Parts: sequence; structure tokens; C-alpha cells
Amino acid sequence: MAQRRSTYHHGDLRRALLDAALSGIAEMGVEAFTLREAARRAGVSPGAPYRHFDSKDALLAAVAEECAGRLGAAMERALAEGGGDAMKHFRRAGVAYVRFAFEHPAHFRVMAHPAVASHGALAAGVGSWMQDMAQALREAQIAGLLVTGPVERLLTFTQATVHGLAWLVVNDPSMTRARMERLAEETTELVGLGLLPRPAPRG
Repeated sequence: MAQRRSTYHHGDLRRALLDAALSGIAEMGVEAFTLREAARRAGVSPGAPYRHFDSKDALLAAVAEECAGRLGAAMERALAEGGGDAMKHFRRAGVAYVRFAFEHPAHFRVMAHPAVASHGALAAGVGSWMQDMAQALREAQIAGLLVTGPVERLLTFTQATVHGLAWLVVNDPSMTRARMERLAEETTELVGLGLLPRPAPRG
């Protein structure tokens, strides 16, 4: 009889438990997910998770930290791209967010759960990203590239649009990378057109 592989002995138990948590929470929700379920999905004994996590909350915190890290890396890559004005800079961030959802659907789904989103690591990461986006909008307003108005309202509008598109991408089993990229580019372009300054009416 073949011996069952022990993830722990291969030194990647923590990674296996994080992957198990991501898939389990996305399917079952935070409330139903347990350390025992994480162990089952990882193919280890019920006591094995305690080598790395002393509680379910500790595992959730690690999941939140990983989500924040991956989203932050995606945003940093978008912000590091050179060229273009503040509006193009803002659009690139929107495309990066949709791309993140496509490339990391389990992370994206898990981030929506309040028990994960409320953890400090993820909340701080998202808060920092939102500050960067708000600053990009302010710079666009100063440059005359964006309609005047409260930045917070404009940010909520754009966030709702991009986040909604990301959910559509994640929930469409037929979605391809090429179609995702096209939708992200087209949607952010339309959002950008809606935020352009309007000429003053002729009196």
C-alpha cells in the first residue's frame, strides 16, 4: 500500500494549510471552516496545524496577511509603471485590481469575508492602497484632468465599478485572460471618460 504523503515532513505544511484555508473559506465561509478542515484538506493529522497556528484566528490572520501582500504587490507593480498622466496612472491600478482577481480568485473571494477583511494586515494594506488611489485622483484634479468634486465620492464610484467587474471575472467559468484584459481596459477607459472635466456651458 502506498504511504500517504506527509506535507509536514516535506517542510511545506504552513503553505499547505494556507492553501487549504483559502480554498475552504472560499467554498464554506469563515464560520464553517475549522482547523480540522484545514488539516483534512492538507492531508495531515488533525493536530498537525498546531505546529504553525495555535487557533483558527491565527490561521485567518496569516491568510489576511498573505492576501494583503499579494494585492499590495499587484498595486505596486501598477504604480511603478512609468509614463502617462495621473488618470492613466489611476486606470492602470484598476486594471491591476481586476487582474489580481483573475490570477488569485481564492484570495479575492476570501478578502470579501468580514472576518478576514477586519484583520489588521489586510485592513492596513487596503487602506494604504486607497490612500494611493485618492492621491492619484487629487493629482488628476490639480492637473485639470478630472472633474471637480469630493475625491471620496469619486473613489467610491470607481472602486464600486472596478470591484464589480472583478467579481464578474471571478464568477465567469468561461473567462479567459485575453477577455479579462480587454474588459479591464475597456471598463477603466469608460470610467475615465465619465470623470473627464466638462466644458462650461455657454451663456
